[in-house]
Amino acid sequence: MSTINPYSQGWQSSGSALSTYGAVPFSSPNALPTFLSFKFTSFNPTNIALIQRHRHPEVEIRNILERQRTSEMLGLTPDRASRMMTVNGMTLIFMPRDNYIWIYSNASQPELLGRISRAQNAVNLELTGEAIRAIHLGLLEPAVVASFLLQCGRNID
Repeated sequence: MSTINPYSQGWQSSGSALSTYGAVPFSSPNALPTFLSFKFTSFNPTNIALIQRHRHPEVEIRNILERQRTSEMLGLTPDRASRMMTVNGMTLIFMPRDNYIWIYSNASQPELLGRISRAQNAVNLELTGEAIRAIHLGLLEPAVVASFLLQCGRNID
């Protein structure tokens, strides 16, 4: 049987098709999605939230989240390796890894929704297209507040 391999400069080969110098098109299954970036250089979350610093800090997100302890809003997962937040029936997982805090949906097949990072004098919140589509569920404001709380350098428990 003879086949034509488009990656072997049009040569015909019998049996398995070989590529030029072993190179074939490849898409990594772990390729990152495109992110929409928000860069916060002057955090003033009071525009959307009320954060009170007490012995046990509290947070309230207007029209989305009633006043509660920040440790309840961003509770630790059972293994204490990540934090989770439930807003409008959707649970998000905030998982620190490398230089980011990765944001995943808490579904049977978790989906990457974004990541948070710190830059000099700024905090970056990057959201995927899927997360942007979920904004109508009221996820943007909680993601911004979570970014602030996770990157502010203060204890939220």
